[in-house]
Amino acid sequence: MISWIKKNKVELLILLFVIISAAFLRLYKLPEYMTFLGDEGRDALMIKRILVEHDIPLIGPPTSVGNIYLGPLYYYMMAVPMAVFWLNPVAAAGMVALVGVLTVALIYFLAREWFGKVAAILAAFLYSISPITITYSRSSWNPNPAPFFTLIAMLSFYQARKTSNFLWLVFTGGAVAAATQMHYLALILIPVFIILWFFELLIFKKQKEFRNFVTGSIGAIVAFFIVTLPLIVFDFKHNFLNYRALNSLFFSSDDTIRSGFLIDLGKVWVLYQDKLVGRYIAAEAGWLSLLISILVLIPIVYLIKNRQMNDKNWPILALSVWLVVGLLGISLYKHDVYDHYLGFLSPVLYLLLAGIIVLLKPKWQVITAVILLLVVGFYNLQKNPLLFPPNNQLQRTQNIARFVISEAKGEPFNFALIAQSNYDAAYQFYLDRFGFKPKAVPVEITKQLFVVCEDAVCNPVGHSKYEIAAFGWTKIESQKEVEGVKIFKLVHNQEDPNYTLK
Repeated sequence: MISWIKKNKVELLILLFVIISAAFLRLYKLPEYMTFLGDEGRDALMIKRILVEHDIPLIGPPTSVGNIYLGPLYYYMMAVPMAVFWLNPVAAAGMVALVGVLTVALIYFLAREWFGKVAAILAAFLYSISPITITYSRSSWNPNPAPFFTLIAMLSFYQARKTSNFLWLVFTGGAVAAATQMHYLALILIPVFIILWFFELLIFKKQKEFRNFVTGSIGAIVAFFIVTLPLIVFDFKHNFLNYRALNSLFFSSDDTIRSGFLIDLGKVWVLYQDKLVGRYIAAEAGWLSLLISILVLIPIVYLIKNRQMNDKNWPILALSVWLVVGLLGISLYKHDVYDHYLGFLSPVLYLLLAGIIVLLKPKWQVITAVILLLVVGFYNLQKNPLLFPPNNQLQRTQNIARFVISEAKGEPFNFALIAQSNYDAAYQFYLDRFGFKPKAVPVEITKQLFVVCEDAVCNPVGHSKYEIAAFGWTKIESQKEVEGVKIFKLVHNQEDPNYTLK
């Protein structure tokens, strides 16, 4: 290690700059910029159950597709920092930020191993300044660590073939299972690694290596199921709820997954250029999206033209399978594709872009890398999320919770939130955290109901929201505004002929 440092002082200094920059972009004013809405509040409430009530969940967050739940791994990950920094959601966001920094380091390591130091610096730096990756590294949300686990899986697979010690495949199996627990579309990684596995199967000659290959492959399957075990146990206990939902998702004729394959090929380029390249690396600059989309394909075209399967070309093969299978798999999804759906696929862009460097003559490698750094960096830095005012969602939630508690004057109360794109879990978490957990309707109807309204226009009396409707016939006793949000105190309207207070 010391000898390597002496020989590579300049590279080490540049690497430190990239890592420190990545850390700064992900950790600076984290409490002010982090997202803390309904999903984050729901997760924080779950961690409170784990740490306070010792209620260990076997399932994770629900997905946007009905009756499908992720595994609980992300909850287990959150529980560690929130145990150290007792029930502080910022700690969980900090964990995600550190995972984001480690993701930058992994991209550097893989690109360095495959394509050299110039390519590694290019890939790692561009990933570190991507506005999308910065944004998703600054909040505690289960899809955000998906790129990290995907890179661990790819690195482990590469180490297995490089060292001929296929016990490394055990880490690949575990990492793929972890990625699928971050977001269910990461299930596409399974066919990616199965294809790469078959390539390895075809090239074996020595019986000893083949035995090691079989052992490692079995270990990978076992590791996958061990990491997924809590979810499997949950399914056994609940009539295979997840299995039936997944089976329906992929094999039924509903409107979520397309049954036809060829009809989706036209969607692939749009997904690739606009959603993946455009959002992750080109900062939505149209001409740059097209240019990068073409450049990223150059190593794949080189591989097809070269037609040689050797150690030098294997990284391009692996990245090609990763990209092509990933895009084809996502194209089968009928609904809108959001940025976080593509998280497991995003690192491949930077690695393939790095792959261009190694195809050039030495004198052009640095020049090309510098041009890409300047051009892509210019557009990305213009959209850096730190250039915009912080959302202060965490502080706002805390302040509103404190205000509701002060208005309740020590008396029990019910609580509701009216919001077009949010739900009340974040408020519930801090009301509970501050020692004034709202009573739940209809079991415990109190004398007062506090309604937080995040919409521009809001009339809580007679609202169809369950927590309001179940409270009964109401009238407004007071209305105030805190942090730009209207807060209503409703009481029972005793003119209601059916009024009874339980």
